[in-house]
Amino acid sequence: MSKRLKEISIFALFVFPALIFVLFATDIPFLMNLYYSFFKWNGIGKSMTFVGLDNFIHIFTKGGLFWKGALFTLRFAVFYVIIVNVISLTIALFLSKKSKISSVGRAFYYIPYIISLTAISLIWKFIFGPGFEALYSITGWEFFNWSWVGTPKLAFYVVVMMTVWQNIGFYMVNYIAGIISVPTELSEAARIDGANRVQNFFKITLPLIMPSISICLLTSLTFSFKLFDVVMVFTKGGPANSTVTVAYDIYKEAFASNNYGLATAKSLVFVAFVLLITSAQLIITKRREVEV
Repeated sequence: MSKRLKEISIFALFVFPALIFVLFATDIPFLMNLYYSFFKWNGIGKSMTFVGLDNFIHIFTKGGLFWKGALFTLRFAVFYVIIVNVISLTIALFLSKKSKISSVGRAFYYIPYIISLTAISLIWKFIFGPGFEALYSITGWEFFNWSWVGTPKLAFYVVVMMTVWQNIGFYMVNYIAGIISVPTELSEAARIDGANRVQNFFKITLPLIMPSISICLLTSLTFSFKLFDVVMVFTKGGPANSTVTVAYDIYKEAFASNNYGLATAKSLVFVAFVLLITSAQLIITKRREVEV
């Protein structure tokens, strides 16, 4: 066997299993999704009626709940991405130094991330239910008597607060890794030149951790668009469909209303929407990355 053929064989041995996995896990299901979107089907029976582009036309003409879910998802994404990244970066700046307090602090913030979001939702559901009722009976503070889940505006902020609290640790770790990788010589040189901590952060640290920022922005955006667990367990889309996300609407369309063809069409429109936003985000952040 020639050296070139041997290299190709070794390459194929390692790459083909991954390609087959990707093919069966993502590509084939996506193509099947595309196929089903042109049919009216309940997802169970053998009878499928070809409707062409009717499912897509229905989304853009009569898909009121879908677009309401899209608006909620987009609004949630804006709040979540900004809040979780700002808080995580702030915490990372304080915990990036090597010390026992920093190690304990990192563990403290990271623990909620390793807990299932479903479990987190159940815990917070108890807190805003029986927990706040007990606190109101003890303190008499009206704050604890508010209808946190029964009021659309409050329910939105509760969902944001829960998800931010649960995910801070993940982004914090990414930011700490970026901050640690910044050469100390640059910061020391800036201090010698008279730069204060704020100037050092915006002129040295921030530009050099842009790769970490890009990753955190991308992961927080994709998390926002995939939000399902909290809505499913905590609010069930209520009150009055005010917390319905696109993912939850697609789930209900497919498995509650048995409109599998329409649900797949909604998922494809949503995928195009997500690709557009995440691509724009990556282009913007990549342009701001600098090399040492």
